[in-house]
Amino acid sequence: MARLLFLQKVQYEFVGVMSISAYLKRAGHQVDLLFKDEEKNNFFPKIKAYDPDLVAFSSMTGEHTHYLEIATEVKKNLDVPILMGGPHTTFFPEVINHTSVDIICRGEGEEAAVELCDRLDGGQDYRDVRNLWVKQNGTIFKNDIGPGENNLDNYPIQDREIYYKYKYLREYPTKPFVTARGCPYQCSYCFNREYNQLYHGKAKVLRRYSVKRVIEEILQVKRHYPLKRVLFNDDIFVLDKSWLEEFVPLYKREVGLPFACNFHINIANEELVRLLKEAGCYLACFGIESGDQELRKLILKRNTTDEQIYQTASLFRKHDIKMKTFNMLGLPGETLKQALKTVRINANIKTDYPWCSILQPYPHTEIAAIAQEKGLLKKDFSLDDLESSYFFKSVFKQPNIRQLTRLQKLFFFGVRMPWTIPIIAWMVKIPFDKLYILLFGLSYTLRVGREFHLGWSNALRFALRHRKNL
Repeated sequence: MARLLFLQKVQYEFVGVMSISAYLKRAGHQVDLLFKDEEKNNFFPKIKAYDPDLVAFSSMTGEHTHYLEIATEVKKNLDVPILMGGPHTTFFPEVINHTSVDIICRGEGEEAAVELCDRLDGGQDYRDVRNLWVKQNGTIFKNDIGPGENNLDNYPIQDREIYYKYKYLREYPTKPFVTARGCPYQCSYCFNREYNQLYHGKAKVLRRYSVKRVIEEILQVKRHYPLKRVLFNDDIFVLDKSWLEEFVPLYKREVGLPFACNFHINIANEELVRLLKEAGCYLACFGIESGDQELRKLILKRNTTDEQIYQTASLFRKHDIKMKTFNMLGLPGETLKQALKTVRINANIKTDYPWCSILQPYPHTEIAAIAQEKGLLKKDFSLDDLESSYFFKSVFKQPNIRQLTRLQKLFFFGVRMPWTIPIIAWMVKIPFDKLYILLFGLSYTLRVGREFHLGWSNALRFALRHRKNL
């Protein structure tokens, strides 16, 4: 059997890692995981003690720089192949050129991971494994994407043991689950458009676990770990009404826990919201992104009207479901007046948990091309130009960008206390940036505490634990 070791910085359960681990273990291989920030000085000694045949990272874009640093340190101590997977390598496979990366995985990794470990265990060549790019002796072997698995029930239940050996995650009362893979929408700032093209003809755009399988996994977690609330982390939880109609009675009878889920305004209707409430939904999370209808349509490619936003919010209020809204400031060509509309529409619908970031235009996305056409990004804009966090700065070169990034820091207060909006509109013109960052940290802690039902001390610990990832 091969021994694979995942290394991770962000203290969160990644669904892809849990699924790959379960698939590998079913195939007879050994898998473990280490959190760098939790292990501290024991991190590298524990890596060496595990004696892995393969070290792996699953990385989002932005986090990849941290993982490349860790990979470099691992290479100094161990002569083993290093694999990087996740969204970053799927869309930026050129990371294979980094001196410390030997293999990258594009797309889904279950089958590729098992085939790779089978070959490592047997001492066989693995240069032609589908979904992998392999670097050997300076030559890169680029393999095509294999077909995706349309019947997700063929995968084993996700392996949470590798994460829940850590007390912080094990005892956290809200735990994430997924019921599906894929998203059919084509937002300009998102990689789903490219991902769907990558798997075009090889997998369905939206694939779903059966209701019974979803219930079985939740019950398994409920039996073995503390679980008070469920978080369905699908891009959009409700896209199949017939699936939801089957899910509602079974979830109520077998699980009976309150849950949160991601929603899309364009599919909202009375019956759908009523079914969510009946099943136990206490929180619906959805994107507004911009309070300016023209920016939403032309820049973000979200064909959602103001009327739909207000109608959806009204339905959630009627059925006593709380709301978390996702928003962005610093859009290409956005004026302060347009940005303030985003604050006001969130205040008007009385969203319970307003979330706001600064737009990060990842290379290869449509919105990056839009920004380049407007002269806000240089033509050779690359990953190296991105900010490490979407909470502090913008890469756009537009005259009012500092005002917009300051507004993002004060967003929570404007939404929760609308009478402050005129004051905030004046404040963002004054460079009290250290004060704004302090206020943002306070608002972040308040929102997290309320959203996840944490006391003040636990919310503060959560914020401090994740401060490096902001």
